Amino acid sequence: MTKAEAIAIITAKLANLDDARVQTVANIVQSMQDDTKPLRQLSARERALLDQSKADFSAGRAYSLEESIAFADEQLARRGVPKSSA
Repeated sequence: MTKAEAIAIITAKLANLDDARVQTVANIVQSMQDDTKPLRQLSARERALLDQSKADFSAGRAYSLEESIAFADEQLARRGVPKSSA
C-alpha cells in the first residue's frame, strides 16, 4: 500500500466515525509526530548500564547464544524452573 492509498483509506473512513473515534485517531497520529523523541527519559542507572553495555561490546565482552541459554537455565533452575529445550 502506498502512502497515498493509506491516506485515501483513512480519509474515507474518518467521515463515518463518531466524534470519540475521530479523537482517538487524532491522538494516535499526534503521538507519532516525533518518532525520534524517547517514550520516556532514562534514569541515570539505565544510562550507565547502556554505556557499560556499549563498552562491553566494544571490548568483545559478550555472551554467545549458548552461554546466554546456559546462564538463564542456571538462574531459572535455582528457582525450580525446568531447563529449556532450546
